Amino acid sequence: MSDQILQTLSGEALVSTDVPYSAIGCDIYSPSVTAPLGCGIDFGTSNSAVSIAYADRVEVVPIGQARTLPSFIYLHRSGRRAAGDAAVRTFLKSGHAKTDCWKCPLAPYGWDTDCRQYRKGGGCSDARLLAGVKHELAKLGFAGTNSWATDFSVGALVSVVLKRLKDEADKAAGESTTSVVLGHPVVFAGADPENRAASDAEAFKRLEQAAHEAGFIHVAFLPEPTAAVIGTPMRHGVEVAVDFGGGTFDVAVMDSRNGEPRIAGLSGVAIGGEILDGVLLETSVGPALGLDALPYWLFNELRTASSVRLLMADPGIPSILARLGGPASELVHSLLYEGHAYDFYKAIEAAKISLSSNDTTELRFAPLGLQVTLRRSAFESMIRPELDLVRKAIDSALAEASVTPKKSTACCSRVGRPTFLRFARTSSDCSAQSAWNSATHSPRSCTDWASALSSCGLIPSPPRGEG
Repeated sequence: MSDQILQTLSGEALVSTDVPYSAIGCDIYSPSVTAPLGCGIDFGTSNSAVSIAYADRVEVVPIGQARTLPSFIYLHRSGRRAAGDAAVRTFLKSGHAKTDCWKCPLAPYGWDTDCRQYRKGGGCSDARLLAGVKHELAKLGFAGTNSWATDFSVGALVSVVLKRLKDEADKAAGESTTSVVLGHPVVFAGADPENRAASDAEAFKRLEQAAHEAGFIHVAFLPEPTAAVIGTPMRHGVEVAVDFGGGTFDVAVMDSRNGEPRIAGLSGVAIGGEILDGVLLETSVGPALGLDALPYWLFNELRTASSVRLLMADPGIPSILARLGGPASELVHSLLYEGHAYDFYKAIEAAKISLSSNDTTELRFAPLGLQVTLRRSAFESMIRPELDLVRKAIDSALAEASVTPKKSTACCSRVGRPTFLRFARTSSDCSAQSAWNSATHSPRSCTDWASALSSCGLIPSPPRGEG
């Protein structure tokens, strides 16, 4: 099988249509030092990572004391932008700061302003903290957000994370890197099921824009589960790669039984760890706090950290809570405007993770007076619909590859949300059972994906016409 890449979109971004298996089996970890060929980036819903591809090896770039970057985006009215832990720390220090509309330089004459948040006697925050932007990539009806009379497109928001990753890679390489391979899910979260082609095209367009704004010149794309099988030692037989992230689940089947390996099946579904967090809040945490007394639309917006940040940015929410009144509204006001949101949703996630290895766990969050016992058996029942969709995705990939579960010999997995493994294994009956058994013993992180993306051989040549 030859290495193939297809020129598409603007003519510069590249989407892989075949897997370059020339990269498999080579010694990519030789200690020799060479000039960098480019980067591999795994832009995730919750965390992201970057690695550098050299001619003879791939190196995952450390980011501070970690190997991943939380996909948080910090915006300030002064023009400052930040990503990762620094974004969270900065927001926690200054996120409470506000500017009254009558003092705002964007509205010097009161009514004569382009600021959409202007209200007589109102005001708005000087900073915003965004997360889960990957969810918005394929949404056809969502162009971006607006603050301080400035439009921020989805691509511009993603570029804040990609630029931080590029800066770290450039520093590690000692020179600027201009080529990048970006991983992407098989099915984008937020894609229109009735118009997948248009949703996918929009997502790739926005990712390409983000990469260019971050400083990359040559851009290529590769499905995340495909990168998984490329980045692992090749075995003879059938291998299944699963990627369960914050927003999507993807699966790839590689078949090498007839000699040269090939990607025989791909599938995915917009189910991720954050959705499971939302189920936990809707069915257990919210009722324990009395939040189910709120109007449904408001309760629904409290399901995840990503959606609650949209509430925080809506200047009309405080007045709505005041009109509703009652203990539930007071609790939501405390959650949104007294700095508890980040720790609250991290506590829910931690409880979910605990249920992966314990039959019960206690979820406590003192600032909101929360104490509730969670049971794994109940949680498994609650997320059954989501797990059924995951099982169908696995079945679909196996069917496309004309493979039965018993024929799969190995599995590699990237799992950002550890609770998934036990639940998925128990829910999938015979579907890829051997894959799940292997996955539970060899979880991989997004740094492995970034490394695989770098080494996959898709660092593109210059566009046509440039020699």
